[in-house]
Amino acid sequence: MANSGDLKSENIQAVRKCFYTHGCLSVNEAEKMTGLSHGSAVNVFRVLEESGEILLSEKTGNRVGRKTHRYILNCEFRHFLAIDIRREHGEFSSRSWRMNLNGEETDVRTRAFPAMDNTYLHTEIETMMNAYPDTDMILISTPGVCEDGIITNGETFRMDIGSWIEEKYGVPCVIENDVNVAAIGFANEHAECRNIAVIYQAEQGIFGCGILINGRLYNGFSHAAGEVRYLPHMEERKKTEDPAVLLKEVILSVAAILNPEAIGWYSDPIKDEIAFEKLMPDKHMPALIHIDDLDSYRYKGLCSIGMYNISQQTKG
Repeated sequence: MANSGDLKSENIQAVRKCFYTHGCLSVNEAEKMTGLSHGSAVNVFRVLEESGEILLSEKTGNRVGRKTHRYILNCEFRHFLAIDIRREHGEFSSRSWRMNLNGEETDVRTRAFPAMDNTYLHTEIETMMNAYPDTDMILISTPGVCEDGIITNGETFRMDIGSWIEEKYGVPCVIENDVNVAAIGFANEHAECRNIAVIYQAEQGIFGCGILINGRLYNGFSHAAGEVRYLPHMEERKKTEDPAVLLKEVILSVAAILNPEAIGWYSDPIKDEIAFEKLMPDKHMPALIHIDDLDSYRYKGLCSIGMYNISQQTKG
C-alpha cells in the first residue's frame, strides 16, 4: 500500500507535468487534468509555489466571492546543458547551448572537431559546466548506438560518457541517438500519429532510422533498432547504387514492417523532392513527409526529452 510520501510525490509529478506541457494553470484546471481532489491539488500548488517552481500570474473573477488564481511555470527554475553532435562526410561538429524550461537558448557555441573521442566531449562539457554549475541535467544527441550512457559506433569509437558525467558532476544526463531525437521532435509536431518513423540518409548508403510505436521511442533490446546499415547487402550497394533507389527501398522496408501512419525522411545527397511510386496498397501506405530541416527536429526532440525527464526529478 502506498504511503503518504509516495502519494504526495506522485501528485506533485502529475501537476508538474501539466505545467511543463501547458505553462499556465489554475487549481481547477489541474484538478480536471489529473483527477486530483481539490485539497490535493491545492497542496501541490502550495509546494510548487513555495519552491519557486511556479509563480502567481493573475487573480481573476468577480469582485465578490473567491477569485481564481492562475499560476505560470517559472522557466528559470531549471536549466539544461544541451549538446547536438553531427557527423557529415566523416567530420564532426557540435552545437552546445544552455536551455531553460521554455526551451529558450542562451550561450550557443558551435565547433568542429576531427574525431569523436572522450577528449572533445570532456572539454565541451567541462567548459559549459564551469560556466553554469547550476545545470540540472545534461542532454546529448549524437550519432551512434546509445545505451546506459555509453556511445558506440561499430569499431570506430566507444565512450562511457554517462559514468564520467555522474562521477564528475553528479547530475542526471540523457544521451540518445541523433535520429531518435529527431523522431521525437517530429512526433511532437505530428501528435495525431501514434506510430511514426524518421529516416535520415546521411550519405549515399548511410542511413539512420528513429521509431516511435504507440507514442513511445522504440530502441530494441540492445538499442540498435533503426540501424538500417545492417539490411542485407547495404554495405556493398551503398558504394555504387543510386541514393534515391536506396532511399525508396529503405522507406518501403520500414513501411512494410512497422506500418506507421507517417514516415519523415531527410537526405543529404537528395536535396529536391522525389517521386515515390505506389509502394504498397493505399490503405497501408504511410504519409511520406520530406523534412527540409532535421536540425530543428533534433532541437525540439532534446527539449521534449529534457522536459519529460526533469518532470520526474525532485529538486532540492
